[in-house]
Amino acid sequence: MSPTKPLPFVATLATTAALALGLSLAPATAAEPTPRDGAATSAAPAVAEKRTRTPFVFKGNGYGTVVEGGDLPVDSSRVALSSMACTTIAGKKNRNFVEETEVPGLGTVRGVFSRVVSKKKGTTTFQKSKHKVAEIVLAETPLGSLSISGIVSTTKASFDTEEGWASSAVTKIAGITLTPAGGDPIQIDIPSPGQTIPIPGIANISLGRMIEKPEPDKNRSRAYAVGVVIEVIPTGTTVKVARSMSKLEKGFKTGIFGGSAIPVKANVLGELVQVGRVVRQTMPCLGTDNEWQAADAADVNLGDQIVVQAASARQKGKQTRKKAVGTEVARIAKLDLGDGALVLDAIESKAKVTRLKSGRLKRSASAKVGAITAGGGDAQSLEDLDGLEIPGLLKIQTGLKKKIKNGIRIIGLRITLLDGTGAVVDLATSKVTIADR
Repeated sequence: MSPTKPLPFVATLATTAALALGLSLAPATAAEPTPRDGAATSAAPAVAEKRTRTPFVFKGNGYGTVVEGGDLPVDSSRVALSSMACTTIAGKKNRNFVEETEVPGLGTVRGVFSRVVSKKKGTTTFQKSKHKVAEIVLAETPLGSLSISGIVSTTKASFDTEEGWASSAVTKIAGITLTPAGGDPIQIDIPSPGQTIPIPGIANISLGRMIEKPEPDKNRSRAYAVGVVIEVIPTGTTVKVARSMSKLEKGFKTGIFGGSAIPVKANVLGELVQVGRVVRQTMPCLGTDNEWQAADAADVNLGDQIVVQAASARQKGKQTRKKAVGTEVARIAKLDLGDGALVLDAIESKAKVTRLKSGRLKRSASAKVGAITAGGGDAQSLEDLDGLEIPGLLKIQTGLKKKIKNGIRIIGLRITLLDGTGAVVDLATSKVTIADR
């Protein structure tokens, strides 16, 4: 530890940080789905077919289930996520499969299959996403149990040289079965669009949203579908099942953009906890037409002991025939851990990438950090604490830059617990990439 660090402040920081971060992050791992012992899981590209570069940009993704809100401290991970990042290449295919898993806030999920493809067939170019869940069994309650089977969603965004832009979204549900405590199974009617089927004391069930949006004036087509939405009454959680998204657009000139701005996120025991999703910006594939896009939140409680004030994410991307330029900015005004036990002020990061027509990349990143207050004491500059490490307790790092493929990433401030939990809090993370295909 550097001798310039004030010893009384460091002692106070060590005590309050350990308490605040311990309280804040300890429950977060409860939200992770747990595969059943012996259950099969896989996530791999399918057998490769011929790949062709096109003038279009493909993007598609989806998952089997995701649990949000209620009694859970954070969002659960997406089960059987399958994704296709922005690409101009037709002939790509990604898939995922989970045989069985236990999802906190929901119950047992079986037979989850996800697949996304980009393809050119004859005069038609398209992106297609399909996601299936064989069965969901809600956790047993004193009122009985509920199962939903055969949930499927399929989306497709396409362009045909003769018929133009098109999109489609389709969902299916095979059946809903209620088994009352001590009673025989009862078949429940499948809800109509816009209708909610209440199962008193157990759940409310409705069909998910579907969007079919060909936009010839914008040279693109989009489709989105969620098979079913379940409000689980005992836990107060909302579950989206079989979610698919497809997008196809035209307008590539110099680069394919990627990146994001995330004011706050946490990593606990090696698993990403979705703290940062309260405010998050993800760069569109073709940029933003040089317009700033913004997402803001005032005061947000992210868990029992984590409060963020004035979180913000900004992004801008532009491309011409000569170059593509992308910028991401993440910032928070204040982060309060443990009801005032640890307060961090004014943290910001900025990442910028330029790709020239020649393929040359220019990368730059910067960070600004304010002050930290521990236990209600005097504020201390975070820059002065950069590199501070208290063995067995915590480490503070500022302005963490990393050169990544086709771009750069910067973390404004990182706090790492050294107590064996592996907990990390990253504040103001900005990342930009610009690829050539």
